[in-house]
Order: sequence, then C-alpha cells, then structure tokens
Amino acid sequence: MGDLSCKFPTLVFSELYRLLDENRRYKDVLEDQLATVDLTTDWLAEISIAYGRKWEEQRQYATAESLDEYVLPEQHAQFATWLLAHLHSESSCGDLSTELSKVVMARALAEIDGIAFPLSPQLSPVIIGWTLGSVVSSAEDLPAVPAVWPSDENVEVAFRGLIEHVCAVQTMPQPLPEMVQTAMYWRGYGLAEALRPEVNSGGPALRRLQLEALTSMEDAHRAQASRHIDGFGERRNALSHIADAPGRKGFIQVIDEVQESHDLHLTTRVMTQFVFYDVARQVRQSPPPVVRRGAEEVLERDLIVWS
Repeated sequence: MGDLSCKFPTLVFSELYRLLDENRRYKDVLEDQLATVDLTTDWLAEISIAYGRKWEEQRQYATAESLDEYVLPEQHAQFATWLLAHLHSESSCGDLSTELSKVVMARALAEIDGIAFPLSPQLSPVIIGWTLGSVVSSAEDLPAVPAVWPSDENVEVAFRGLIEHVCAVQTMPQPLPEMVQTAMYWRGYGLAEALRPEVNSGGPALRRLQLEALTSMEDAHRAQASRHIDGFGERRNALSHIADAPGRKGFIQVIDEVQESHDLHLTTRVMTQFVFYDVARQVRQSPPPVVRRGAEEVLERDLIVWS
C-alpha cells in the first residue's frame, strides 16, 4: 500500500495542545519535560493558538481533495508524541484519545468542504500507549500508524506488514479464507518475541508485554485484551502444529473459534498496543531529533500566517 505516515493538519495539533493545556494534571507532569527544551507550560496554550491561527488561514482553501497540501511534516507529530510519552504514569490515555478524535471529527465535518465519514488518516488522530498515531483504516478504529516508528528495523518492517495485511483484509468479503485470518497469530507471536528478545520465547514475551503495556488501555479493552492474550500461545501452537496433542486444543476447534469471533481485530488491537507502548518508552529514552532547545522555532516555522 502507499506511504504509511503519521501527518496531520494544524487543526489536529491545535486541539491536542488545547486539551493538554486545559488539564492541570497533565500540565504538572509535563512541566519538567518542557523545561529540558527551555519551555514552560504556558507554551502549551501559546502553541495551540499558533496552530489554530494557521488553521483559520488554511481552512478557507482546504477541501477533502486538497487536504494533503495542508498536512505538517512528521516532526510535529513526533514532538507531540515525546510529550505524550511522559504522561505514561497517568494510566489510561483512552479519554484523551476519544476527546481528541471527537473534536477533530466535529470540526472537520463542519469546516472542510467535501469531508465525509469515514475521515481520512490526516483527520483520524489516535493516542495508544501514550503514542500519537494516525488511523489508516476506512472501516474500523484500527490499524494505526505511529508518529515514531520502532527503532528496531525488524520490528518496524514486521509492524508495517501487519498494518498492510489488516488494511487489505478489511476490503475483502466475508467470510475470510482461514489462512488470511489466522496469519495474524504468527506475526503477533513473532512481534512479541522481537519486542522482548531477552525472554527468548513468544509465550513469556506475551506475558511480559501484557503486564507492562496494557496499563494505558481503558478497563473494558484491557480485560478483553488480557483474555485474548491468555489463550494466544495455545491457539498459535495448534495452528502451527496441526496434529492433535494431549492437553492442547485441536486444530479444527481453534479454526472454528477464530473464524467465529472478532479475532483479527483483537489481535490487531493487542499488537498495536504493544508496539505503541514500546515507542513511547523508546522516545522517553531517546527523543526524536526535533526534541531539543529551540524546538519551538522549528515547529513555529511552519505556522507563519500570511495576511
């Protein structure tokens, strides 16, 4: 498929920074991080206004067809992700993600000529595991592309492949061919192993990630994801080995279970959570190049209003 990138127009960033600025708890947590690049929490309101002014200029010309002309370079999403990543102690990011997507959707439908639902990726921000992403699906709330890709090239390429697979499957008629649906088990198991190579096995890696990465999910999704992970290894083994074995579900039984559930969507949700969580951890340890003293000048360079 085409370029998988996380780029948004100024509208999205104006609303994101407004939401961060209006939450006292978020501001308190971000104070120290902003100080490392010589900024104060007052900057959150200032940059929200700057993005908003630029959007007011651009919305006069932006249409559904021309929106690509008004998206900002990825460094804007990368800087925002660096900030969001430091809110990981705030537990679930679901409420912030929902607020952001709702307000962007409402404004986009009201302010951009020709926009209709479902919205394009440029108008579909999501926050997963405290990483900013862009939903690239026209059918569901997943898959999503992270603002910063995993630093491990193998993990990046594998996750890109997962996204491409799910996008392709979403266009296929139901019921899906059995191997199309169950392929996610091999990719998911492999991703878990690659994200936690120190444990040397997919099963323990899944359990480690389950403990670490699900904390930022809202309660309903966390419970559903945990149940899915609990049986993931057993189902994968049955699909891999096929022949019956004592103490293990049979191949045919697993095929029936997988095809009668929202299995593919659940696996996508879990693996996206794992990867996005790890990206947030990564940017806390090694910030993107845009995160430096003078970062505001780099970002504001794209926000000059021509009157």
